[in-house]
Amino acid sequence: MTRFEILYFPITYRAEPVRAILDYGDIEYKSIYPTNWPAEKSQTPYGTLPVLKEYESDSTEPSFVLTDSDAIQRYVAARYGLYGTSPADLKTNAQQDAVLGQWKDVMELLISAEYYSPTEEDKAAAFKKLGVAATHLLKKHDELLLRNGTGHYVGNKTTLADIAAYLSLELLAKMPIYKDTLEEHVGEGLQQDPAFKRYQERAAVRQAAY
Repeated sequence: MTRFEILYFPITYRAEPVRAILDYGDIEYKSIYPTNWPAEKSQTPYGTLPVLKEYESDSTEPSFVLTDSDAIQRYVAARYGLYGTSPADLKTNAQQDAVLGQWKDVMELLISAEYYSPTEEDKAAAFKKLGVAATHLLKKHDELLLRNGTGHYVGNKTTLADIAAYLSLELLAKMPIYKDTLEEHVGEGLQQDPAFKRYQERAAVRQAAY
């Protein structure tokens, strides 16, 4: 039986997509939090987090180790049916990648505005830039969800794109000016998916301990 370990800090951000995918699929995993990151950094493959370790059966040595949050989420999503694995999936994967990339651009603006603005003036300008980008994305993605007609970004079932969009909306909604964003813009298909509700319940417990 396959099991996973996710090495990341006790926060959401870059590791939350893979946690969500594994909770969604009811797949066993363990969160490992660094206790002394400067000392532990050299022990990781690339000196960055998150790191995913995959184990087979009762083995104590990982059969596969992967770094980079984008690579990790696509790999695990493909393993568990949320991202295509065959040539027939090229177009739907490309559609998912477009959604993922567009949300990533907005999230980078959010992080830059919140954490990397040296002055209040810079912060105001950064949030203004974020506002323009977020408003454009939400409008276009609402249109995309409406056009698809299933409550999902791609096809008629939950995919990585749906989950990643929800997690991005959740981060955006933590900003006071976007507090109603999550409920207004998350796809109806995802809201009604019982497997996703399992992730939400587990995430609430986990995040309460951070």
